[in-house]
Order: sequence, then C-alpha cells, then structure tokens
Amino acid sequence: MLSRRIALPLLLVITFSAGGSVVSGADFRLFKNTWGNVIVATDVTKAGRELTLATPQAPVYYKGLSLGQRLGSIPGDREPEVKQLNLFVADILAKQGYLGAHAGTPEPSLLLVIQWGYVKPGTEDLLWFLGYDPTQDIGAPAAINMLGPEVFRRGMRSPEIDTILQDSQNPIYGVIVTAFDYTTARTPEPVAFWQTRIGLPANGKTMSAALPVMIATAGPAIGRPSGKPVFLDADRIRDGQVKLGKLEFLDYEGTPPPAEKTDK
Repeated sequence: MLSRRIALPLLLVITFSAGGSVVSGADFRLFKNTWGNVIVATDVTKAGRELTLATPQAPVYYKGLSLGQRLGSIPGDREPEVKQLNLFVADILAKQGYLGAHAGTPEPSLLLVIQWGYVKPGTEDLLWFLGYDPTQDIGAPAAINMLGPEVFRRGMRSPEIDTILQDSQNPIYGVIVTAFDYTTARTPEPVAFWQTRIGLPANGKTMSAALPVMIATAGPAIGRPSGKPVFLDADRIRDGQVKLGKLEFLDYEGTPPPAEKTDK
C-alpha cells in the first residue's frame, strides 16, 4: 500500500540535476563501524505494473518535487543541505535511467516526489515502512492477542524477517520516493505508479551522513518491483565515501527562475 503522506501541494518543482558522486579511497580503520543493510521496499500499483522500466539505454523523463524533511527530525542532528541532497538523488536516479526533463528533452511522463527524515516507532508503522509481510513470516501470529503454535517457529524465521522486526523497534532514517503519472499529478485524482521506501537504523549515525549512503546504496532498487524487501550492503558504498556535489537548478514550475546577474 502506498503511503498516505504523499500530497501534491503547489510547491516549487525542480528538475533535479546530476550533482553527486561516489569516490574511492576510504581511510583505513582498525575497528570498523559496520552499518549493515539498507532495506528497500517498493510497492507497485496495477497501473505501475504496466510501465516499461527505465534503463540508461531507454530513459524515462520526469519532473521532481522535493518535500524535504517531511518525515521528521530530532534536535541536535546534523542534517543534509536540502538542495545538495536533491541533486544527489538526481545523480543516482540518472544512473538507473530516470532523467530530469527540461528544455530540449522529451516531455516528462512521471512526477517523482521525494521526502526523508528521522522516523520513530509510533509516529509511523515501521513494519509497513520496511516492507514486512506477515505471510512471509513463519512466526507471525495466527490470531490477534492469542498465542499459537507459531511461537515455536520464531527461531526458524529468515534473517531478513528477523532484521525487519528488529529494525522496526527503533528509530530509523527513512526516504520515500513516489512516482505519479505526470499528466494526472495536479488533478483531483492523481495516478500513482510506485513507491519506494528506504530505511536504515539511525543509531550511531547522523542524517547528513546516512541519507546519501542510503540513497546511493538503494539506487538500483528504486522503482523496481521485487515482491519483497531488498537488502543491500550500506558498507559497500560507505567504504567508497559519498560526496554531495555542486548545485545546479535547471528548471522551475509555477515560479519564474531567478534573474541572472550580469556585469555592466
């Protein structure tokens, strides 16, 4: 089920520009701080299943709407610069075949809406966020408020189910990317195609450090139907270091672009 958090207010819409990069040469550390797996859950609607998946050889063009830190925050956390993170997302999407539409490109077919933040149990259903499916859990309760023979099967749960159940008990950093049909996005009945949710435990991290790693790690799974959550190693990307790139706004919708200064 797609998130009900997604709304489409008439906000500044930007065409994200490729601006981030992953560079090699991580510093040597005697005792490594392991982050583990980023969990990526993608829900696809019936209309979304009829889409042709984007590839670098057959790209899909989009307009982007950033809702920023809509999912929450905590005082004292180090947060990423919003514009830089937007552009970093665009770089990762471009590698998967999603290209920002602007003058000289084909018309957009998608509106991609992104939001992120610090998500706590109780403010969001983290089991849903992380893609938990009780039909895939051998130890899931058979009845509400009743114990059955499933309690004896909890030790036989898959590592993936165990990880989701564990991560859902504590705060996570989360990112949500939702794809709408561009032509209906501003109508009373927008057509949603897919939603990808990306989660990583927040303990021992900052938002500014975690979000770029999460997005870069999840890149190949964004918008890709999988049938179940995908687990991707955050430390593989993190060891290469993630750097946010320069800012470059390409297009505005609803608001004229700022005037450029000229030397006289």
